[in-house]
Amino acid sequence: MKESSIIKELYRGRRRDSGLDDCFFFEGKYLITTDTIAEGTHFKHEWSSPVDIACKLIEVNVSDIAASGGLPRVAFLNLGLSRFSEKNNWLKPFLKQLHNKLLQYKIQLEGGDTYFSDKTNLTLTLIGETKKPILRHTGSKNDLVYMSGSIGLSLLGYKLLADNIQLPLSLKKEALNKHLQPSSKLEMAKHLTRKYKISAMMDITDGLIQDSGKLALASNLRMDIEIEKIPRLAELQAYLTLDDILSSGEELELLFLSKEKIKSTKNFPVSCIGKATLGLPKVYFTLDGKSYKPQKKGFLHFQ
Repeated sequence: MKESSIIKELYRGRRRDSGLDDCFFFEGKYLITTDTIAEGTHFKHEWSSPVDIACKLIEVNVSDIAASGGLPRVAFLNLGLSRFSEKNNWLKPFLKQLHNKLLQYKIQLEGGDTYFSDKTNLTLTLIGETKKPILRHTGSKNDLVYMSGSIGLSLLGYKLLADNIQLPLSLKKEALNKHLQPSSKLEMAKHLTRKYKISAMMDITDGLIQDSGKLALASNLRMDIEIEKIPRLAELQAYLTLDDILSSGEELELLFLSKEKIKSTKNFPVSCIGKATLGLPKVYFTLDGKSYKPQKKGFLHFQ
């Protein structure tokens, strides 16, 4: 079964927006999210160091809390360690970096589990706090579609590691960092929610093609995205196809809706890439005014 079909089956009979948000909001105050990163699916020991993996585990979870307008508070950690990752030379730097990242975000680690696994399998459950959540299903007609930063660098970093493609040094460093140690946009989310009214928001983890579709479906809106408004297209198309850029996952950029004109700054770069209207909950891409149908969907756990 496809991932979307599995999720639909899990939430059969529940309200339409069940399971569609980055976090579950409960008790009028708390957000909860959980993410697993697994060897061979989300990282490879051949090129991801223990430090890289600890960073990614924390950041992908903090990203969900950030995209829901909250602050991370408490974590629970499940460590599935293999014969490779149970060794001190792997485990000690992993745990040191994990504690450093938890300290950076002022997160308290309060429990979890450890077990043996044929491959390294790591799960973090994170509880956050917010006075007012920003979820995927609360967008409305005539919202503008925004994204933070740029997309494509994570996939470029992967191709650099897998295919040893040649890149300028500065771009090489940027792409590797984006792939190996992606960063949540917590400060960006705090800035946006303080200054603007954000209707709906999520993070880009499965690529813009998939994730914009999820946002459109959750908010029951048609979304029209103008591809040429996405930053750095010309620069990255020297190394990636357009569909590669649009489907690049684990970017951890914010994708959000707002009726306000949001100003991009050096510290908080954002781009308006489209508009949401009433209609079939689907995304329509255009490129220079012409309809564009991506042939890729991005990363799929199950085909």
